[in-house]
Amino acid sequence: MYYITNPAEIYQQISQLAKCKNLWLDTEIADCNTPYRRLSLIQVLANPRDLTGEFAYIFDVLDKPDVSTYFINQIMVDGGIQKVFHNADFDLKYLGKNLAKNVTCTFKLAKKIRHRILQTTNLKLKTLAVELCHFCDVDKEGGASDWGKRPLCEKQLKYAAMDTVYL
Repeated sequence: MYYITNPAEIYQQISQLAKCKNLWLDTEIADCNTPYRRLSLIQVLANPRDLTGEFAYIFDVLDKPDVSTYFINQIMVDGGIQKVFHNADFDLKYLGKNLAKNVTCTFKLAKKIRHRILQTTNLKLKTLAVELCHFCDVDKEGGASDWGKRPLCEKQLKYAAMDTVYL
């Protein structure tokens, strides 16, 4: 995975990702249990063959609103880039809201499939990854991490990278 904290490097990578046709995206939020939620990470995968998170980009945008705005302007509003999320309504609160174009939500897609056909325990991303795609050792608790505390540990970064892979 590529964990990038330097704003100049993040801008450069966003410019490269803006050339892609498909991106698999997720966010992590700091202070999730408070009214003062802050965008902490934007995770991006551009390589659909990556099953390990090796090529996932993790942008550390905590308290960097200019970087987040740049991501929205370069990626989210571009209708030529298909953006895939699991629970898109949640992520879009932090990534452009109604400005975002060409968004696919795997949660909404899964809801459209009849339960007797899908046959999963629930529609959570981790459940779908395990029960439909047969991923092993899926970390289901990492999302409850403290995404506002730095430095992030390796386990948090792995969790963040794999969210894009499971999409």
